[in-house]
Amino acid sequence: MRAIEIFRLRRVRDKPRALAVMQAHAELNANEARAVLNHAVGGGKPTLRLPGDAAARQCIAALLPTGFVARFAAVPGFDAQGRAEAAILAAVPGLPAAISDRAGALLLQGDWESALAVCLQGARDGVGNAAHQGLQDAATEVGLQLGWQGNG
Repeated sequence: MRAIEIFRLRRVRDKPRALAVMQAHAELNANEARAVLNHAVGGGKPTLRLPGDAAARQCIAALLPTGFVARFAAVPGFDAQGRAEAAILAAVPGLPAAISDRAGALLLQGDWESALAVCLQGARDGVGNAAHQGLQDAATEVGLQLGWQGNG
């Protein structure tokens, strides 16, 4: 079981679609989904419970086009910074030197979110599919969305 939290509300563009996503992915009824949406619109950080990590990533990705941004909820055993750093370190060998140098400098400054963003933007054909998927998964899990292009 994995919980995600809607931690930031961008400009909501599609509330009906957001309700449908919550109902489909988190198996909520219409009233439960509406309560979550209203909590988020009111500035809260509601959580949704999903059956696993893959389902949570899919729900996060499906919510993004509706105007909601979410991430894995903080729980024992999930370290957002550690997860991002592990994905970065796995991808660095396949990145161009300038990108890996920039990401390394940002990590040394403690700015792991920017380092992850730099790696994602710089990860094109040079990074293996597994490393690139690791970067995308980490970005989804920690709530860093840069035009996420998942497998749906």
